[in-house]
Amino acid sequence: MGTTNKAWHEHNRMPPNATFQQRVAWHLAHAAACGCRPMPPAIVEFLKEHGPRDSA
Repeated sequence: MGTTNKAWHEHNRMPPNATFQQRVAWHLAHAAACGCRPMPPAIVEFLKEHGPRDSA
């Protein structure tokens, strides 16, 4: 695991009761901005099957 981008986390909260698509979009943005933890396995598998373009 890398370092936490505290400012990014403060301004980019996961929505309450997020849909799966919202979770995918959040984790993609998170991976680009912060290195604090890996993506959950379900998100990784979805991206392997569908790619980031299907997450919108």
